[in-house]
Amino acid sequence: MRVKVADFGTSCLETQCREAKGNMGTYRWMAPEMIEEKPYTRKVDVYSFGIALWELTTALLPFLGMTPVQAAFAVVEKNERPPLAANCQLALAHLMKRCWVANHSKRPDFSDIVSALETYNECVTEGLPQSHLLFTQS
Repeated sequence: MRVKVADFGTSCLETQCREAKGNMGTYRWMAPEMIEEKPYTRKVDVYSFGIALWELTTALLPFLGMTPVQAAFAVVEKNERPPLAANCQLALAHLMKRCWVANHSKRPDFSDIVSALETYNECVTEGLPQSHLLFTQS
């Protein structure tokens, strides 16, 4: 019962990606700074994880009804993100929003994400209320 995240065949080593020209990724899952071909950090993967988490909770394609280029434009120019489902757990919605904030320095590290997901899992397993998770995560 472990989730494993795989790439779409466009991943590369961090040192190689920094030297690469053009976009290395898929627009629907790409962070704004990567779309704009600005310098980026590992936080682009945090953004993509947030989109993938949204996809897992909705079973929908991100930015459905838009072409990949339209999705990229909406993310960069309009600061749009996929709509959260009304029945989405608040703790997961909060985590997604933290992952896909425009300012990459405000996105959590993966160690924080793992901790949040482990705490969420404990709450679900033990039947505890999840509302306190919103306040224990920065």
